Amino acid sequence: MQDFPSGKFCEKCSKCIVDFTEKTDAQINEILQTANGKEICGRISRRTLSLAATGIILITNLTFIQAQIQNNSEITTEQQAVDITKVSGKLIFKETQKIIPNAEVYFINKDKLIKSVTNQNGYFSLDIPNDLIEEENVLYFSFDQLNEEKLKEHKGKDTVSSYNYGNQTIIFSRKEKIENRKFQIGYKEFVIGAVVIIENPPPNYYYFDGRNISKEKFEKLRKENPQYHYFSFEGKEADIISQDNFVDTLYLLYSK
Repeated sequence: MQDFPSGKFCEKCSKCIVDFTEKTDAQINEILQTANGKEICGRISRRTLSLAATGIILITNLTFIQAQIQNNSEITTEQQAVDITKVSGKLIFKETQKIIPNAEVYFINKDKLIKSVTNQNGYFSLDIPNDLIEEENVLYFSFDQLNEEKLKEHKGKDTVSSYNYGNQTIIFSRKEKIENRKFQIGYKEFVIGAVVIIENPPPNYYYFDGRNISKEKFEKLRKENPQYHYFSFEGKEADIISQDNFVDTLYLLYSK
């Protein structure tokens, strides 16, 4: 809103908005008398509303505006609830039933990457825009950084706590609700429902931020930008992410 002598001018409403929050009783009364019964748009606080008891029209209008704000807020909250799919859960090491903190969890779409990291209780949560949710989707658990940290911490000792976790994926459908799910993490595969989770090697198709590019350009980008997020998939995961049934293997690179 643009500055105006008596307040702010709202281009959408084509009206001047009066800031009543810092006005005295006398100033409020003067504004009401000057308005002479005409509608007034204003910014108020609870204190202002009590001071405006002498202006029935103002109170009526402001009450109506307050109701509009409340309704708009409810609509916005409802839209957010509808537009977002929440995926959450807890990662537990199958061998010891210990929680796995600081693991990286990714929702992988060909065009966009959404990341979360498990907290000290092994819990993660992802808010995924519904326009990214397909009939089938891929959730990827990466333990590369965690394995490196554990290797340094235990210095290669042959203990259960120093075993490497295998990077794994799960496939979930649009209709499937994944909230507060417990994921048993093993070495190379684990089962959730009837879905077998497998690991993934080399490429056939190359995508950078959702764009199909050549192998040479892909490898150059990856070499010049080691901070970019890199993944490779094959089989069903590659088909789901690429939305193409004729992809054998798939390489993905994300700048964000």
